[in-house]
Amino acid sequence: MDSKEILKTVQLFSSLNDSELNIIQNYCRFKELKENEKLFDYDEDFKLLCIVTAGSIAIYSNGSSNRLIARYLPNESFGELNLCGIIPGNAQAVALEQSGVLLFPTIAFEDFIIKHANIGAKVIYQLLSNISFRIRETNKLISQNYGWVSELKKAIYTDRLTGLYNRQYCKELLKENRGYSIAVIKPDKFKAINDTCGHKAGDATLIALAQTIRKASPDAIHIRYRGDEFIVVTPPDTDIQSLAQTILKAIGTINIASITSGLITSITASIGTGSGVFCQRLIDSVYERMWSVYHKGGNSIAVEGDM
Repeated sequence: MDSKEILKTVQLFSSLNDSELNIIQNYCRFKELKENEKLFDYDEDFKLLCIVTAGSIAIYSNGSSNRLIARYLPNESFGELNLCGIIPGNAQAVALEQSGVLLFPTIAFEDFIIKHANIGAKVIYQLLSNISFRIRETNKLISQNYGWVSELKKAIYTDRLTGLYNRQYCKELLKENRGYSIAVIKPDKFKAINDTCGHKAGDATLIALAQTIRKASPDAIHIRYRGDEFIVVTPPDTDIQSLAQTILKAIGTINIASITSGLITSITASIGTGSGVFCQRLIDSVYERMWSVYHKGGNSIAVEGDM
């Protein structure tokens, strides 16, 4: 088969006319491969478009399993990103049988573009169109498997012990640069529970705290910020002081006697509140307010202006 006829089957060259295909043809070469012969190997700097003319070519990913990730048959092509020097991964191409490929270009792709700017522009435009199509198809696939994506996000952003959001989610929330009202909550004398009753009792207490905080502020975002510290994030127009009072009162009703074998029966908390753009500075300032009441004995709330 004439190389020009082969080029006509490749989407990357679909916008080119006959005279332009003639030029492309001049920068192509055929390569014959024996069965199990490698077209390129792992770590090889391979920057060519490959069009299979006969047989079949397998692509394997590197690793102990040497996993097959793709197989190309006659009139199929691969390596579009390789032209731009983007190596999608450490891979190996092997002929599964006696095969033939047409390779483009015979010079560096950058040099070809400089030498044939008009043709190069058309090829690059088609290349970008192909990539955009693949991105759209990938997004469709993600949408079709949204349940799986949701489970993945849940695993990434959820604290395993309490079921609240974790600090990683807090970092994502910081990137939004949006206004919120927040409360930072720390149980008073929590260390005594761990020291007296053990870490299992401490964990059970944290779970009870998380459930209580969530129930007392059902419309908020709840984050386990550090070991025994929580952040409640609400819209900026929330009466955060009133909400903090509700949370503090709810925490005061928790009975942990069954958790601690009766050694400690109740727990209190220190809470700091504030509003503004959700950034680390806001968290730090509210944290300092919480810390000020914590050192004064706790079981209280600090609002803006209190220190």
